[in-house]
Amino acid sequence: MEPLVQHMQRFSQVLAVSRGAEVRSWDATTVRRALQWARYLLHVYRRFAARGRAREALERRLQARAGPPGLRSFAALECGDARLALRLLRNRALAPAAARALPSLLFPGPAADARDDAPQPRLVLLARRGSALHLLLRLGGHAPRAALLRTHAELLRARLRELPGAEPTARRELLEALWTRGPREHVLSVAAEALLRAADLGLAGGGADEPAAAEETAELLRWLLDSPEVLAAFCRQLPAVRLASLASCHPALSRAYLGLLASWAVQLHYDLRKGSWVPVQPEDMTWEELCLRLQSLCQAPPPMQEEVLETLRASKALDGDFEVPGISIWTDLLLALPGAA
Repeated sequence: MEPLVQHMQRFSQVLAVSRGAEVRSWDATTVRRALQWARYLLHVYRRFAARGRAREALERRLQARAGPPGLRSFAALECGDARLALRLLRNRALAPAAARALPSLLFPGPAADARDDAPQPRLVLLARRGSALHLLLRLGGHAPRAALLRTHAELLRARLRELPGAEPTARRELLEALWTRGPREHVLSVAAEALLRAADLGLAGGGADEPAAAEETAELLRWLLDSPEVLAAFCRQLPAVRLASLASCHPALSRAYLGLLASWAVQLHYDLRKGSWVPVQPEDMTWEELCLRLQSLCQAPPPMQEEVLETLRASKALDGDFEVPGISIWTDLLLALPGAA
């Protein structure tokens, strides 16, 4: 029993330092070993949890040797890996190499889900109860893979769904906190993934939580559409193909996106020397990017192409209905798009 008590005491010390400046010296191997240690102690907990005398003896020995605040009881062994992971996620002192390794260590993928010691269910549960913000902020700056982006989107959707419906501002406050504290590009990518996931589930027929999921999706859309700053960043920074997929799933977003593209189009002017449309300000959208985004919309499922062409034709008519290139931006955009003739 003595070696086991020493193991618990050492892990208690690891927990104590995991939220301090000492983690600056940790690398990916150190983090992996610490998590493996925690999962070994989870096996210990499961082995002795129902053995009253042995458990009591371990509890007494652990409390008698209490040092820095870490493991406060034998029962704490059950969620030691989750507690360690969340402390590391919140600790800005963690070395960059270790921080980059955390996603694959915490979310090892489907192959690990069948194991008894799979960390993902416990970590996701804790995250849904209040740590989704920390996950998004801590891991967002490391160019996550598609699987991790999906995980973040699920965490965000779950957190929005679990916020009390009686408090109308709770969901909006969470989204505003994510936007304010950043990284914004990652927050927008997660929001897009969440909206796409919601659309996929809708096509699949939904489920028992369909009303709650619909409400969560509606709030996410309202947040995007109600803030000109957020909407402009969303429609400017996300890839054209991804935005086209979103627009084909969410009509309100499609209309707002088309409106923004039209407003960005009128900011271009025709340069006679170059024979092309050029931006007035460096931050304005270029002709090439504008065409790419409109072309992506035209390649989305029907009736998206017709909506794009109708918008451009109506603007062309209001602008004089010119047929000669170089006079109206709408004429030239229609000439550049497939199926516009």
